[in-house]
Amino acid sequence: MAKLIVLRKGGGGKVAINPEKVDFVRSATGAFTDVFLSGQQVAVEGTFEDVVRLLSAPDRRAPDSPDQQPANGGFFPR
Repeated sequence: MAKLIVLRKGGGGKVAINPEKVDFVRSATGAFTDVFLSGQQVAVEGTFEDVVRLLSAPDRRAPDSPDQQPANGGFFPR
């Protein structure tokens, strides 16, 4: 199941983003950051660093080495 991150859109409203579908992230003017997903551009509130931190939280990163693979069939504990 996809884990969605909810962010505030620039200009109002909210958007839920699947971090696994993000193509790239770009800083924008002011306190906004552009997130690109499958050809779509979404302006979200937050600094570049904050948005990247939210989208790349440790529980969604691939393990650095094979010995860090979970022993329970590939599932990480929550």
